[in-house]
Amino acid sequence: MDVDTRLDFQPQITLAQPLGSAASQHLTNKKQNLSLAIQNLQQVVIAPGQIFSFWHLVGNPNEKAGYVEGRTITGDALATTVGGGLCQLSGILYFLALKSGLTILERHPHSKDIYTDATRFAPLGSDATVVYGYKDLRFQNPFPFPICLRFSLSDQEIRAWICAGEAIAETPVEFQTQSAETSTQVDTIRYTPSHPQGERMSSNQYPKLRVPAHLR
Repeated sequence: MDVDTRLDFQPQITLAQPLGSAASQHLTNKKQNLSLAIQNLQQVVIAPGQIFSFWHLVGNPNEKAGYVEGRTITGDALATTVGGGLCQLSGILYFLALKSGLTILERHPHSKDIYTDATRFAPLGSDATVVYGYKDLRFQNPFPFPICLRFSLSDQEIRAWICAGEAIAETPVEFQTQSAETSTQVDTIRYTPSHPQGERMSSNQYPKLRVPAHLR
């Protein structure tokens, strides 16, 4: 599909999230990694029935491709790896796919919850971790018309849109949480015409992880 046709697509569903503290060196690296990945996803058209794969489009996030060290959860610890920070991009895409009524084929939750209510930039349960060659984010376009992805990245926030030439109604999504001292249980429920009482999309347990001062 050519660019002129893409320009006919109008924003249907949008999400915006803050990036974090501007004083953090990790934020600078994160923005570089996000910018590189977005270049491979910007204006991507997903045809009816077509499957979107995060890693198929983004590719290997290595130093050769320009990626730098960023925060990432590795096992039970928070560390830095090349390409770290891309999970905010995969997470906002997952949340956008839920709210747009797309068919979720593959999504993986983070193994830990590193945020507090004061620092959280998205609802717990709306995350989607990605690990190249191991964990992907994949969803399918169920509509009889193509859709398009668009993004913007500023110093303060990341914003993502699902665009289309026809109207897409926003799908209500609820994250039902049960908190304990050391973890939080989250059930993700989506309400669609075919599931008016709600469809459970996932049920995940998030152990809490304290962030070391040097990684904040």
